[in-house]
Amino acid sequence: MSALLPTELHHFTIVDTVRGLAVACRSVGSQTQIPLPELGDGIPIRSARAAVIIALQALGMPPGSKIGVPLYCCPVVFKAIKAAGCVPLFLDVNAESFCLSTTDLRAKRSNLDAVIAVHMFGNMCDMPIIIDMMKGKPVIEDCAQSIGSKLSGKACGSFGDISLFSFRSGKYLSTGEGGALFSKNEDLLLSLSSLTSALPVPSRREEIRHVLTTYIRSSLRSRRLWGVVGSRIWAAYNKRTDFVDKSPIILGRIFASNLATVRRRMPYLDSMIAIQRAHAKYYENNLMLSPHMICKEPPGFYFNRLMYPIIFPSTGLRDMIASYLRSHGIDSSKPYEEAITGAAKHYGYTDKCPVAENLLRRALAIPSYYSLSSSNVEYITRCINEAWASSSARRILPNGKP
Repeated sequence: MSALLPTELHHFTIVDTVRGLAVACRSVGSQTQIPLPELGDGIPIRSARAAVIIALQALGMPPGSKIGVPLYCCPVVFKAIKAAGCVPLFLDVNAESFCLSTTDLRAKRSNLDAVIAVHMFGNMCDMPIIIDMMKGKPVIEDCAQSIGSKLSGKACGSFGDISLFSFRSGKYLSTGEGGALFSKNEDLLLSLSSLTSALPVPSRREEIRHVLTTYIRSSLRSRRLWGVVGSRIWAAYNKRTDFVDKSPIILGRIFASNLATVRRRMPYLDSMIAIQRAHAKYYENNLMLSPHMICKEPPGFYFNRLMYPIIFPSTGLRDMIASYLRSHGIDSSKPYEEAITGAAKHYGYTDKCPVAENLLRRALAIPSYYSLSSSNVEYITRCINEAWASSSARRILPNGKP
């Protein structure tokens, strides 16, 4: 298929490449802080997954500490916990938000030494309840997908002991790589700064290679090349690469080119979020699906709507809708589908997160990023409605509900 609308936006142009190469040649080792919305200056780091390790070190978590983490999240978080010498203890999520279940946390909190609250898809966890439940035990906010999201007017990242952010391709600022750490606790902030300052600095050769690699990868994930060759390369990579070998963790300081790109794009974040929220509102109002199948924004919450997941009644029906969309030039994704088997095989997961398992088997994310035109969003909506209306599986469900 020559024209295939990607699920995620990997935005890194030839102009970004030229600028990145210029920065790479003159600013190796730069540690300028990153202004985080409504928080203050964040400490830059190579990646959000490296940030998880540094956060656990700054909190002084001893080897073998049990760290609560949702089963439904990017599995690299499990890898980072283990790399820090700790043990992931898996928690369930809410079907309404894909975020940490406070009910499951209450049942398992006595076995935890700390918890990582992952704000999935730009949705937010109920942080005040989580912090109250942990009774002074450390709470890390994983804001990798939720920059700009808010709860009761307070920015994500302002609740936990430490928060971490990601600027990897596919996220809002999509710089190729890069992350940031933040803490409102001055002692923790000093510890984070000390730990990151001691990390290795990328060489000029590594900087230049990273800029060029980011451009190539982003081009392959663009609409022009994704359907022709990019999706095939990605599928082959996923097939031949073992679960634990994906997204390697490199402890290091941020690439200077990433840092410059983040700082250049950050002023546009609010406008990006406004457009994606408008896309999400259009989907919510015009998709002819059961209300149980989409994530609505509860009162008091403000979601950045990084991704738009739909929960289908079965794996088969989800896969049928995905195939229909692809045949009509629209890609979609099944986020973290392999987390169940991967977590069981490599991180000791047992079957105690039934809601997360259900969502992993039935959720489908559709394109919703800010560069989509109104006609793109209308077309995606029309295709989903056509596929859903023609589904024989839907007809046997009472009122079309899962």
